[in-house]
Amino acid sequence: MRGPVPHVTEAFTLEQRGERTQLTYTGELGTDLWGLGVRWGDVVATKWMSVVEYSSQAVKIEAERRHSRKRGS
Repeated sequence: MRGPVPHVTEAFTLEQRGERTQLTYTGELGTDLWGLGVRWGDVVATKWMSVVEYSSQAVKIEAERRHSRKRGS
């Protein structure tokens, strides 16, 4: 069975930058069903990118909270 989004590949990469850590997200969304699949992929990708951004911000806030609590100990 196939649908308009046959594959998704994602990577979350952490890199040390001096005293900081950088999180980089990359992703690839494959589509089928010609123009219809491309349009559906655009809808899915837009929504998914907002979810990734929201989650990344939540992770950043928690990591900074833990770091400041650790430094205060």
